[in-house]
Amino acid sequence: MSQRPKILAVDDEPTNLDIIEELLGDECDVTPLTDEREALETARRLKPALVLLDIMMPALSGYDVCRMLRAERTLKHLKVILVSGNAKIEERVRGYEAGADDYIVKPFSPDEFRAKVRVFLRLKTVEQVDEFQSKLLTLLGHELRTPLSEIFAPAEMLTDPGAMSDSDRRNLGGIILAGATRLLRFIDSATFLASIRSGQISMECVATDCVPLIHQAVASAHGPLAARSCNVEIEGPPSLIGCVHPGHLFTIFESLLDNAIRFSHPGDSIRIVVGADPASPRVSFIDRGPGIDPDHVATLLDGLDVADGRQHSSGHGLSLVVAHRLILAMRGDLSVESVLGHGSEFRVTLPPAQETVGALR
Repeated sequence: MSQRPKILAVDDEPTNLDIIEELLGDECDVTPLTDEREALETARRLKPALVLLDIMMPALSGYDVCRMLRAERTLKHLKVILVSGNAKIEERVRGYEAGADDYIVKPFSPDEFRAKVRVFLRLKTVEQVDEFQSKLLTLLGHELRTPLSEIFAPAEMLTDPGAMSDSDRRNLGGIILAGATRLLRFIDSATFLASIRSGQISMECVATDCVPLIHQAVASAHGPLAARSCNVEIEGPPSLIGCVHPGHLFTIFESLLDNAIRFSHPGDSIRIVVGADPASPRVSFIDRGPGIDPDHVATLLDGLDVADGRQHSSGHGLSLVVAHRLILAMRGDLSVESVLGHGSEFRVTLPPAQETVGALR
């Protein structure tokens, strides 16, 4: 079973929202909202594929809300359809100028309404796939330079006919091996991410105690932790149950801990805080590193941008994108809070144990 598209419907009339849910509820997850002032924050949190906006609302017009949505960089692929009882051409033009993708006049034909929604959901998917492919190719060019240079330069030195000690040969061989390992890790991450995006990976999520997975991730990071003289402090209850795929959640924890280690100062303590609320299970990875540029935080988990070279070094940034896609597939979430000079917190919100998930998209 594939993950259903999310639609946010904004209308101050509950009856209109009931009609939209009746028309689209069999195919989509519809979130109704009667307060237009909450539309932007709800869209940021929900990340819907489509927003249906009534125009005539008490506090803000649909045009105003549309402009606010269009100004949010994390929602650039969002499709917006305005819904109104006014069929005047001037109103349609005003809607398009505000950034709307289409305009539907009430009363509308149910079949036409569903058809329009399907068209814009397909368009959003196509645009995202095109951008993903373009960014992945750009990132490949950016990421492959360093490991390839680490392989070529020592390989050329090894072919030099001049005298070389066994110790120097071993050192050069070690450099080549490290570069090849980085290259393989990046290719594996890119391939896995492409499989996630294309919907080729399915998984069954089950009620799982997540705390042992945290301890496993810490144990697997013994080498990197020792190399930077860092330690890990795990805080919170000894058990936290979520409806997850255990293997993929371990990958997420491993990636977030690796992130914290890489950006921690030598000798730092990394905190892993386990939430105590079983209705909203959460795990936070907190470091005291240099923090992340605020302009980069918004796209760190969703994009494949290469603007921050440190974050993407060694394929590292790609592992965060993979972690984000995995937790979203389990109907959880991954968020970031960071202050320059004071460190970052990566917070994993897990689906409660009573929820079930079908497939990964």
